[in-house]
Amino acid sequence: VLVISCPCALGLATPVAIMVGNGLGAKNGILFKTAVSLEETGKAQIVVLDKTGTITEGTPKVTDLVPAPGVEESRLTALACALEQKSEHPLAKAVTAYGTERQITPEPVTDFVALPGNGLQATLNGKLLLGGSLSYMRSRVSVPKNMQAAALAERGKTPLFFAYDGALLGMIAVADVIKPDSPEAIAALQKMGIRVVMLTGDNPRTAAAIGRQAG
Repeated sequence: VLVISCPCALGLATPVAIMVGNGLGAKNGILFKTAVSLEETGKAQIVVLDKTGTITEGTPKVTDLVPAPGVEESRLTALACALEQKSEHPLAKAVTAYGTERQITPEPVTDFVALPGNGLQATLNGKLLLGGSLSYMRSRVSVPKNMQAAALAERGKTPLFFAYDGALLGMIAVADVIKPDSPEAIAALQKMGIRVVMLTGDNPRTAAAIGRQAG
């Protein structure tokens, strides 16, 4: 009597499961580089989500303009657009779109540098042009207390500050709403016992407001 044994179920189960998993991931816009990456996903205990464009729509719009004393709104907008035109961040696109709506053609800048978690800087007509968060701008120029925009941040708006040649130009507030399905997706992850963490370079008040809305 000759008995031949082959674990067909085991041999087929793993590649089929990986194929189905990769297929479902692709349908939802998720690409797994290797089968090991897919397997390791099941062991995840913490998921980190970027705020802008992941939890939120990623299509923010300008909601408020607060020029510094003696600065016109048109000048604030023009110089802000000049700085933001080379940035690929969604908040930068919101500012440049606002300028386009008002038919503002930004001047070309040089020596553009993006400072992660802080802001941007460039040179315009031989003078330094800066833009970024309140904490960063306070380290570079004087910011009046009545322009610290705490109330705007608490409503989920992101205040962006701009300065030129060592003087504050003003503040532009930008709002980005959360995606309708973000709270549901985050709740589903939490029910699986996964800790969800939001990652952002935004100010703490705005981050807290978006975090409350997303759950």
